[in-house]
Amino acid sequence: MSIIELRVKEKGRTVLPVELQKACGFKPGDILVVEEFSDGRFLVETKERKIESIWEKALTSEASPSTQELLRARAKDEVARLERLSNPKFVSERESAKRGASLLALVQGK
Repeated sequence: MSIIELRVKEKGRTVLPVELQKACGFKPGDILVVEEFSDGRFLVETKERKIESIWEKALTSEASPSTQELLRARAKDEVARLERLSNPKFVSERESAKRGASLLALVQGK
């Protein structure tokens, strides 16, 4: 395994070197999703691959039929969440709560 260092620039941007993009199979236009694990590690993969892995887990599970239904519902929710997050017009829950509080204060005349 090789180690590649990335530098975060002034505006918080970083560039994935071409050799890393090729090794990971990333292509121009791919949407990348980052999953954080409790031990501080991160997994970066394409949105398409993430959705495929969610469905694979749901559909190949040896669980009971009711559990399979729950897994399918969870997979559907996760797909919707990833689509929202990849939408540039998506408003975070925190931002939505701030906007809601501001609107409520405006309506109440505060």
